Amino acid sequence: MSVDTSVEPTSPPQPAEPARASRPVLADTLLMRVNPLPGRRLGAPGLTVALRALAAAGTDAAKVADQACDELYEVAGRATGRDRHRALQLRRDIHNQRDPAPALMAGDWPPAVAAWLDARQRSLLARAALTAGHGELVAHERAVLAELCAAEPFQLSLALNSPQVLDAVRRYRSGFADPSARLRKSERGILQHLTRAMVRTSPLSRFTAVGFAHWSPQGRRLDAGDFDRRSARAFVSLDRALFGAVVTGAGERPWDAERAAAGLPAVVESNRTLRADDSQVRFVRRLTSGATLVSASLTRPLSVLLALTALGPIRTEALAAELTARLGLPPARTAGFLAQALAAGILQPGPALDEQLADPLPAARAVLRRQDPDALPVLDETERALRDLAAGGVSGRVAALTRLRRAEADLNARSLRPARLHVNEDLVLPPAQVTDEGYGAALADLADVTSFLSVFDRHHEVRALLCTAFADRYGPGTRVGLLDAADDLVTMVYRRETSLSAATAEDFGPPNGALAELLALRSEAVGHVLRAVDAAGGEPEAALDPAALAAFADRVPAFFRRRAASYALLVQPADGRLVLNDCYGGRNLLGSRFLGPDRELGGDTAERTATRVLRQFGSAGGTVLEDRGLHNANINHRIPLLPDTLAPEDWAGLHLDHDPATDTLSLTDRDGRTVVPVTCGMKWSELLPAPLRIAMWLADSGRVTLDPLAGVRVRRLRAGEPAGHTMVLPRLTAGQVVLERRRWYPGDDFPAEAGALGEAEHLIALTDWRAAHDVPEEVLAKTPLGGLPSREGDDGVRAYVQARRRDKPQYLDLGSALTARVLPRLLDRRSPGYLEEALPGVRPGRHAVEWAIEYDLPAGDAGGPPPEPSGGTPARPDATARPEGDAR
Repeated sequence: MSVDTSVEPTSPPQPAEPARASRPVLADTLLMRVNPLPGRRLGAPGLTVALRALAAAGTDAAKVADQACDELYEVAGRATGRDRHRALQLRRDIHNQRDPAPALMAGDWPPAVAAWLDARQRSLLARAALTAGHGELVAHERAVLAELCAAEPFQLSLALNSPQVLDAVRRYRSGFADPSARLRKSERGILQHLTRAMVRTSPLSRFTAVGFAHWSPQGRRLDAGDFDRRSARAFVSLDRALFGAVVTGAGERPWDAERAAAGLPAVVESNRTLRADDSQVRFVRRLTSGATLVSASLTRPLSVLLALTALGPIRTEALAAELTARLGLPPARTAGFLAQALAAGILQPGPALDEQLADPLPAARAVLRRQDPDALPVLDETERALRDLAAGGVSGRVAALTRLRRAEADLNARSLRPARLHVNEDLVLPPAQVTDEGYGAALADLADVTSFLSVFDRHHEVRALLCTAFADRYGPGTRVGLLDAADDLVTMVYRRETSLSAATAEDFGPPNGALAELLALRSEAVGHVLRAVDAAGGEPEAALDPAALAAFADRVPAFFRRRAASYALLVQPADGRLVLNDCYGGRNLLGSRFLGPDRELGGDTAERTATRVLRQFGSAGGTVLEDRGLHNANINHRIPLLPDTLAPEDWAGLHLDHDPATDTLSLTDRDGRTVVPVTCGMKWSELLPAPLRIAMWLADSGRVTLDPLAGVRVRRLRAGEPAGHTMVLPRLTAGQVVLERRRWYPGDDFPAEAGALGEAEHLIALTDWRAAHDVPEEVLAKTPLGGLPSREGDDGVRAYVQARRRDKPQYLDLGSALTARVLPRLLDRRSPGYLEEALPGVRPGRHAVEWAIEYDLPAGDAGGPPPEPSGGTPARPDATARPEGDAR
């Protein structure tokens, strides 16, 4: 998303009032993500009381410190001798936040000074209690930690995803009462995983359960947060891309020149290890005796071959026909070229399994029966291990995983395509019903927030950049093969996106000036938010009018409204408010891999989703075609959704058509008919093959990563606020929606390390810092998203994804002695960032819950007819309507 969030909040001329765009429609399906491990904080009651007393004393002292200094200045002006010296010394102590000498604590001081001394006395008592009882308090927390670690869902998840942490947990359970140095060192990793299991609702094994829901007046409330362990069902499977490769390579002989000349396989695919740059390709070539890294020059024939195989396995006959047509070679030369590519290892025979099979094991058995019958017992052991892994307890799971690793080694020893048999586990709940009770106003405000966020959809500018890049490269009104143009166009878009600004928008955008108008609108919208923050002053919350935010969407240029859109907003309910966590593309992309399990559990979410997808992508005309490719990512596995599909070889017949009248691009087939290819997988679009990436840029919604508070910080620093000071930014709300939580950028006064302090003194210093800046006990450590990774190409995207895994939000309980002890190592392993209030925080005995609530935006200009309900008739079609009496 291209927007300068550090703009000055100027007041531009007010444009004519536009017609109101159609209101976003609340989708009838929503996705719940809930943590099976109920919340519990570590701190002992005594620690909580002492820390809160210390924090309250620090807050009270800070409130009167300036007034106390002024009073002492007046006292010193009237006093002489020893009395004047006492007043000046106490004033210096208050100004520097030092403990005064006992002799100064007594006396007949003015009111503010007396209040400060009283607060300081309470602070001294709390610090003494913390220092004396620190060892006992830490021992209590270690006992609680050991108890929490015993939870079976937690250990089952560790067994699958973090076996080393599980080993550490088991050691800790037996030795926490008198922990060795090794056990104390392991506390950081254990706490990190445990808090992730209680707070972070991102689906991964049994850390998080998921379930679809539909609106109904008789449903549960959004904030119920229930988790029924008896109804949850675990779906365990092998990574289909990796498993398919191992099975395909079992019993396979290397393709040398002699074998390739004797006959080509019916289906081929490019080597999955292949990486290309501007001049050469590199890949791993596997032989019976091992593997070797090979490089080759990237010639034009090889570039065409890689483009034709980029979308997945393709029939050799179709590939040969396309190569012959594009390269102008005789069929015999084309066959020889393919044989050479196979012999070199650039091409491989296509997978022997359909990678989108719900259960690939029966098909794998049939393949091995033909290719390597001796491997069938190993496959049987693999199947038994998977079954035991799904059904057994922690010890049974560990044993099953050990057997699976042995089976993996046996299969890899027989295969020319060895790979790790990664196990995936999804914990899925039966479909449920949800009511909007208590959150009707918040849902209405969330619709307005969706309109506002849609202004910052990155696909808006990418679509404009793509259309202009095409016209610049190939000329207005031309028609070019998609596969021939995809790589060049993607590169041009990324290059121009890197330098996109108000100054370059006229050159990089369409001649109608829509891109420059969009960027100006975004800057104005951010300025509107910044003015609200300024108006809040030092208050903890800055309020925005949801209707005023939605009005910005009414002014989005018509160029960007031609396509319908859909957005999924990840929110957490909290006392009638919805706290926004993120905004992704909608149409159930975040839940696509769970549609099969949902159907097995009696749900109809797949059918509802298909209806919405067809409505969204078919709104502008054309046949909607589902790309069924796995694209080497198991996360793209899902059941078939749409009636019409697009095979890898079909992509070769698609063209990009430029309409000079509207300066837009569309995709057409060989006969000139408009088609709309879509993917329903969960893989991030920037890691999809270039042709599919272009198709999604043209037709789909993108992720929104707006962070106005970061712009507030930049503006304050530019205005001269010292970089070494802790900066406090307010909570940002729009009606009953929390757009941004309160935020703190720690300064030089933040005690990130214990240093010369002991653990108790470090905890006290941390609490003093919290009191000085009104920081709550529960916070999240976050790292800014940074620039768009796509600007660095595909390798940059992969590096970005790895960095984000390391810098995922980390829950920190600053009211915990153990957390304070491991805090330096936790922060040292992260990139620099900020602290954010944990809203909602950990609630004892309650399960953390997050909802993906979706809104669909119809296609067309503002003022069009009201859209039909999304995905069928919702049980509560008025769920976004504002209740009577709810005045703006």
